[in-house]
Amino acid sequence: MSETGTGTGRLQQPKASLHAGGNIALRATPRLLALFAGAVLLVALAVLAAFQAFRQIESTSEARKNAYELVVSADALLAELIDAESSQRGFALTGDEAFLEPYLAVRNGISGHLEALRQVIPSGAARKHLDAMVPTMAAKLAHMSRVIELRRSHGADAVLTAVNTREGKRLMDAIRAEMRGFVQLQREVLAEHAAALQSKMRYLFAIIVAVSLFSLLFALLFAYLIYRETQHRLMNLVYIKTQQMLEVQEETSRQLRLATLAKSDFLSNMSHELRTPLNAILGFAQLMESGVPPATPSQKRNLNQILKAGWYLLELINEILDLALIESGKVTLSREPVALADVMLECRAMVEPQAQKRGIGMTFPQFEIPCFVKADRTRVKQVLINLLFNAVKYNKPAGTVVVDYTLRPPNSIRINIRDSGAGLAAEQLRQLFQPFNRLGQESGAEQGTGIGLVVTKRLVELMGGTIGAESTLGVGSVFWFELNLAPAPQLAKQQAGDAALARPQAPEGTPVRTLLYVEDNPANLELVEQLVARRPDLRLLSAADAELGIEFARSYQPEVILMDINLPGISGTAAMKILGRDPSTAHIPIIALSANAMPRDIENGLNAGFFGYLTKPIKVKEFMDALDVALKFSRSASDRAARKEPAL
Repeated sequence: MSETGTGTGRLQQPKASLHAGGNIALRATPRLLALFAGAVLLVALAVLAAFQAFRQIESTSEARKNAYELVVSADALLAELIDAESSQRGFALTGDEAFLEPYLAVRNGISGHLEALRQVIPSGAARKHLDAMVPTMAAKLAHMSRVIELRRSHGADAVLTAVNTREGKRLMDAIRAEMRGFVQLQREVLAEHAAALQSKMRYLFAIIVAVSLFSLLFALLFAYLIYRETQHRLMNLVYIKTQQMLEVQEETSRQLRLATLAKSDFLSNMSHELRTPLNAILGFAQLMESGVPPATPSQKRNLNQILKAGWYLLELINEILDLALIESGKVTLSREPVALADVMLECRAMVEPQAQKRGIGMTFPQFEIPCFVKADRTRVKQVLINLLFNAVKYNKPAGTVVVDYTLRPPNSIRINIRDSGAGLAAEQLRQLFQPFNRLGQESGAEQGTGIGLVVTKRLVELMGGTIGAESTLGVGSVFWFELNLAPAPQLAKQQAGDAALARPQAPEGTPVRTLLYVEDNPANLELVEQLVARRPDLRLLSAADAELGIEFARSYQPEVILMDINLPGISGTAAMKILGRDPSTAHIPIIALSANAMPRDIENGLNAGFFGYLTKPIKVKEFMDALDVALKFSRSASDRAARKEPAL
């Protein structure tokens, strides 16, 4: 009896400990929120201080600019007076009236110039210098005028007598002395503003560096705390579900979903918390790099280090998250016939400009006949671009990159990317496709994370292919991947055409309705074009991506929209939601047409808001019936709108 009681106690003890642990995990959440709130407050205060420093820098720069303009104006004023004196002297010596043109121009404007300069100078020592110059300047001009009149009326001898009095020189020396005093004061003001500007720049730089370092440290700490809390909760959930699984075997699938959800939440939180401070770090650093006045050489070196480290960290975050999504099985692929010629043309346009900057020549194959592989178009481009960029990055100067292909029995094709780089040793080849292994390139000039090839390998394998490499030291390397060939889409189009139900011709006068198809795969687009061609009451518009599709929907107001899910850039689901929020397009029924055909995919699509969900390969009767239902709904919506009735 005692043994039984003891056994029962042992079973209950873990549950009590479990609940206590669960409470600890739950209490950790307010601490995280308090830590986050404190960090946000500190960053906000630092940002306010930075903006205040920016305003001070702007005002100091403006004051420095004004002082500099005053020095320039004073120099110009003195130069004008010197020109007038030279003009008067030339006339006095020669009697040629042509010499007086500069004097006359200066005489008419120099007083106004001096007065304008006085008006912008506040009271003080500088103003006193200008005030002293006003009567002296007037006396100098009057003296020059008397000399000119003497020359005109009494000749050169009379002028010589007037010059010997040295009155003109005395006046000019007095003007120069006052001008020197004025300019010296302005130069002192310039020096003070320059020193203040440097001080404020250093203060702003210190703020930005401090905020950047604090944000990065906080992001890492926050990510670690989230990870620790998630792990703690996950352990509790696993224990609870394990105990329940001993009693009810059906609970297993629920536990796995919770574990996957916890991992997904952690990845999402980590991405957000790391990207947010990185945005501040890179944004402020770029702002300082392009600011006015320009940073000093030492500041530029510091900024370059911050930017280099920030961009590298962002690349690392992106690739780690991409790899984590692949490993968790959350990457969805659209397995459709993909034209290799089209994909290579797009990749060439993206990579060749980078190769040209390095003097590297690129050669791509010419496909004598159309060649299709069964794969996801976007992921094939990602694989090709990763391998091409590596071939360019690790090539030698003025090297070459050659892309070719070979057909492999029984039904696959191998794409080869050959470079003329330094090559890899046998040991390095064995270490390829290992995470974070850069094969000794860590200290090289080219930056990298050591994850890109791992992601590339996973993507190729998810599409049912293989990948590998061959290399010779001093000669170069060949990276290759193989994918299964697919029949040309024309075969599928012919079969679809044979199976299509005959549709009666529309009666004369039947209005033509517009159908918009958003699809980036040319083969799928051509198939739908042929199906719609059997409907004389329909006309088809097409868009190759979601952005263009949204623009067409707003401009042409189609009755029905067919939307692919896996589109480049914005997904079809995101585009559908954008159109649903727009009053001008919210009434248009949108049917999903996708190769994502799992029941979960269909359920998620309908829950997201699609009017209907069709899967590929297209079943012609189902396709036509879905169009009829959507068109009927569209007509009803239009009629209600015309009668100003509320929507159903």
